[in-house]
Amino acid sequence: MSCWASRTFYILKLEFVTMKIKTRLLLLTTILLSGTALFGQNVRGYYISNVGTWLGNTTEENKILDYTQGNGFNYILFYDLASINWTSATDKNKLASFISRARSQYGVTQVGGVVEIYSFVTNYILPYNLSRTNANEKFDIINMEFEFWVTASISASYCSKFLSPNGYNCDTAGAWKFAWKEFKKIDSLCAAQGLMSEFYLGWPNKGQMQQIASIADRILLHSYRPTDSDVYAYSKNRLADIASLGSTKKVISLFSSEPSFMGPWLNTHPQTKPYQTYKSGLSAETASFKQFIDLQGYQWFTYQYMPKTVLATASITANGPLSFCSGGNVTLSANGGASYLWSPGGQTSQSITVATPGSYTVRVTNTSGTNATSSPVTVSLSTTGTPPTITASGPVSFCPGGSVVLTSTQASSYHWSNGQTTQSITVTASGSYTVISGSGTCTGTSSPTVINATSAPSTPTISASGSLNICQGTIVTLTSSIANGYLWSNGATTRSIAVSSAGNFSVNAYSSANCYATSAAQTVSVQAAPVRPVAAANGSTNLSSTNPSVILSSSTASAFLWNTNQTTRSITVTTEGSYTVTITGTNGCKATSSPVAVKRIGCLPPAIPTISLSGSNIIAPGQTVTLISSIGGGYLWSTGATTRSITVSTAGNYTVRIYSGGSCYSTSLAVNIVVVAPRESNSLSGNDNKNTQESLVELKAYPNPARTEMNLSFFSKENNTASLKLIDITGRDILTHNVSAVKGENQIQLNVAEYSRGVYFATLICNDQKQTIRVVIE
Repeated sequence: MSCWASRTFYILKLEFVTMKIKTRLLLLTTILLSGTALFGQNVRGYYISNVGTWLGNTTEENKILDYTQGNGFNYILFYDLASINWTSATDKNKLASFISRARSQYGVTQVGGVVEIYSFVTNYILPYNLSRTNANEKFDIINMEFEFWVTASISASYCSKFLSPNGYNCDTAGAWKFAWKEFKKIDSLCAAQGLMSEFYLGWPNKGQMQQIASIADRILLHSYRPTDSDVYAYSKNRLADIASLGSTKKVISLFSSEPSFMGPWLNTHPQTKPYQTYKSGLSAETASFKQFIDLQGYQWFTYQYMPKTVLATASITANGPLSFCSGGNVTLSANGGASYLWSPGGQTSQSITVATPGSYTVRVTNTSGTNATSSPVTVSLSTTGTPPTITASGPVSFCPGGSVVLTSTQASSYHWSNGQTTQSITVTASGSYTVISGSGTCTGTSSPTVINATSAPSTPTISASGSLNICQGTIVTLTSSIANGYLWSNGATTRSIAVSSAGNFSVNAYSSANCYATSAAQTVSVQAAPVRPVAAANGSTNLSSTNPSVILSSSTASAFLWNTNQTTRSITVTTEGSYTVTITGTNGCKATSSPVAVKRIGCLPPAIPTISLSGSNIIAPGQTVTLISSIGGGYLWSTGATTRSITVSTAGNYTVRIYSGGSCYSTSLAVNIVVVAPRESNSLSGNDNKNTQESLVELKAYPNPARTEMNLSFFSKENNTASLKLIDITGRDILTHNVSAVKGENQIQLNVAEYSRGVYFATLICNDQKQTIRVVIE
């Protein structure tokens, strides 16, 4: 992790150390009396950076907050608060709104700010907290990050920004002394303001760790590994250093989702697994230091690198009515997931059987380790039972002297409309019959069943849906005139039958059981179908950028009809789908081929778009320039705009996607817009420029752009002292470096790995001349 730049401000001295020590001694006594360290505090957090780029953007804020809630995070740690304009009431209100929403709507319980120096707290975070009347809008944790154990951080940033200006040596010892002084003041301020002090640590020595552990409320201890296999072993010795004071200390394990650490591993593993492994390692620890470690949870660096896992969903479905009689029940089932937890009851199966009234919810955890809780489902008791159903043993219309048995669905008691009280009754007379069934305290009444004891029906007739001379493989539907019941010569008992084979077909039409009339027979004949055609491609059936069409051809026949309505033997296909061909024989019968599936592989992206500018890519503050994309089917700029052109006034790299359809697109190269103030004159002396070109110092940079190191070279006409400054795009001095220049060629090597990506300006003053060049760090 890297640190941000911050200016040194005045020091506010607070005298609250004694009060905080007493409070901590009381807490320590309580913990020691309990005999064990605390586990399961359930802190689940992540760092979030680039605050100034998304704060106030509702769409981006909602993405962050939805991810926070969906993945069960409850601690957000702001990483680069210096990117916020703290003099702007608007920006501070945006920050307050985001923190308040995170707490009140998305389950966040802790909000922290990362700082390097005490004055940043007193000048920005503390005044902000004091100005907010709503507790939900405030920071409650101050996290100090000062990598005093990392030589690269000291040389690249700390030395010029903090150590030298304050009289400290630019080495590990000097960085530690400065960090310890700043943290003691931060810790005292936190005690006075009711805030938690937290220190991020990597590899301090034992003595340094003991000093920090003696006052810090909580330690954020990193375990940066590529997998979870050794996260505990990696941290074990530093945990022992923390515990060596003999008092319990709150610890959070910190993992990194950066590409060089767990980023690739997280693509196939849940983000909760490293902490489970870490916690298991500590639980299995046999060394005595374990009793002094209060493992509170875990933290990830950073949200921007975390895989955006699928959010969990939770819903409940019931297999029947949610209101039922006493003694009844209903089965509630959750949607698919990896695990379940019902409330009330605590069952962990996907389905539960509920017989008790109440409000039921289920928490569903998916395979990514995220979870969601369903809306409640209310189960209640009713006094009205489910109406019974009556089934008849045969036709409900029959000849005189006939009968039918009516049966109710199962219940504890029955009362029929004819006075009988058995589950089944035998009916011989016409009428409307109902039954009331009982189940405990509930009753239900059936719909009526009408019985008709009549004379024999008239002779039925049979109608056909088409010709009785059918083709092989096709059917003709034969339908009887209306009756109370039917019995066909093939044994079917429906009013209509589907016939696909040759034969003579008749039907008995019933008015009641054993009371029927028989129709005349209908003769169905079958014609032979032609041989089934074969539809095949003349090559691959896949559509791709190298194969934009597929030709399908049928086997030989006299007539063709494709399911595209084309009637040629061969057709050209340019869209994916399932294709068949039907041929017709001389007897009019048809045969259809098996389907041929044509699929599209990939997409046909448009040509890579180009961006043209309405003017120069270097503009002054307040100016604008219009960026115009080449023509496409749709547009998506890196700013989120979807128009063909955009007008910008801020520095940055801008790209555009153009679409050919759906999610098929190409992305342009980036166009860099630079905003600079009016350039200064190269002459510092104010003398006549007669010999300016002869004495001008030529400053060069390579590589440019650079990632880790950049070399700057210049030619000096004489031995002299040269001054080099590195200025960011906002005009802020990032680095001042004095060089003893020698006559001839000179070279300066800069370590730029710790600087933010973007455009900078390198300015060299030598031989009373000044030159500025543009450099890029990527």
